[in-house]
Amino acid sequence: MNLTDPGKILGEKEGVVEIKNYLNKIKIIKHLYTNSHDTATSIGTEIGISLPTVNALLTSLLKSGQVVKQGQGESQGGRKPDLYGLAADSFYILSLDISKYKVRAAIYNPAHETVTDIESIKISLNNEEETLQIISDFIEKTISGSGLNRDTIIAIGISMPGLIDSEQGVNFSYLNFGEGSLKEKLEKQFNIKVYIENDARAMTLAEFKFGQNQNYKNVLGVFIGWGIGLGIIIDGKLYRGGAGFAGELGHSPLFESRGITCSCGKTGCLEAVASGTAIVRMAEEAIKLDGTSILSRIVSKSKESVEPSHVVEAALAGDQRAITIISKAGMDLGQGISILIQLLNPDLIIIGGMVAEAEQYLTTPIQQALNLYSMAKSREKSELALYKLGKNVGLLGGIAVVVEKIFEDIVN
Repeated sequence: MNLTDPGKILGEKEGVVEIKNYLNKIKIIKHLYTNSHDTATSIGTEIGISLPTVNALLTSLLKSGQVVKQGQGESQGGRKPDLYGLAADSFYILSLDISKYKVRAAIYNPAHETVTDIESIKISLNNEEETLQIISDFIEKTISGSGLNRDTIIAIGISMPGLIDSEQGVNFSYLNFGEGSLKEKLEKQFNIKVYIENDARAMTLAEFKFGQNQNYKNVLGVFIGWGIGLGIIIDGKLYRGGAGFAGELGHSPLFESRGITCSCGKTGCLEAVASGTAIVRMAEEAIKLDGTSILSRIVSKSKESVEPSHVVEAALAGDQRAITIISKAGMDLGQGISILIQLLNPDLIIIGGMVAEAEQYLTTPIQQALNLYSMAKSREKSELALYKLGKNVGLLGGIAVVVEKIFEDIVN
């Protein structure tokens, strides 16, 4: 069953029964991709078709190799029902994690497992056509080097920074030039569906779907890389806002009195004092004061400019200046998060991104700030936790976006 362009295939179907059967098969595949595995009864209930129809369609999908049996579910009084899931080779998704200076890529199977090595290239993210060409070449290299049939790669999921309209596939901050959206340009080149989402929203969705306890329904994901991003889950669904740009926490001007100019042009944004960029600025000042510190030696050994990861590494090694820098960022970040707690009263606040690798050196001052700046009743049921997916959260963010959106244009 070819899934690269189901809309085209649907248009070629003749007769009501043939069209309905194809649509229902797509619904079953989407349901199993979203839920990992399920029983025939539950599938029928969830997608709204009768059990005999579900059984007939599952039999067809079993024969085609798209679906396999994956053990048995809990008994409801009789024999244990069979569990159905997608075959590991039924289709594949290419995920791209694009950051300010790097692109990472891997291909995943329906169980969200990598089937290729995670590869990366260095870039400088901007609005240049040449940069998009570098990324496109990297995509082509990843696909051609995978050894997979191109027709089995049915979507590309992209997690990247910027003001992103995920419905239209437009990034208003980066790779926005000429005619057509970023989504349209890539779909035209590769003839594969492309789904693009802001990195913080994508990573929050990944943590919600694959990383954290599923009992949480209202979740905030605060990701600290070179910038600061926020993802919002309300009642179990990703919240994008009216124009699709919800979550620009980093550009809230909470610290105007400090007079530090942000990359956006405003003064005193949270990002200007608590992001990876701010941490690098403070680290450069610290190195001038002490050229023999652990931090100084780490940066010197790397033979590169100071990066947030250097400061994190130094803090974990016990460098007091690095610990102080991370702590300052954590206190300021906590002040910003305290406003979110009082506005949204979340069940869980996830702290992630490369600066979160500092672990307790970041989370302890954040918690101290929450205790200081938020109302006790507002925060008493809001849990603070580090992200669980680690350095691959961006790649899994690309997958999470595909899980959420794939086949929606068909099934709706």
